[in-house]
Amino acid sequence: MKTRELLTLCVVSSLGGCEGQVKAHVQGNLNVGNSKETMIAAIIHSLPYMGFPRTLNALACVNEVIPENEERVFYNGKI
Repeated sequence: MKTRELLTLCVVSSLGGCEGQVKAHVQGNLNVGNSKETMIAAIIHSLPYMGFPRTLNALACVNEVIPENEERVFYNGKI
């Protein structure tokens, strides 16, 4: 499930104009146990395939859903 959800995040990010779906899959990745760092690494590794603008949009979505000060709350099972 972790790999499938991570792949779905990258595919939806590469489509462009799907920021709502990207945010939903960021939350889905958190739900299956993927970390913010894992999502960022997967998106950055997809950069040559989806281009710089779409990569930046995807990273902005990740940062919007998981702000710096709230990341630990998700992983400790408090939410």
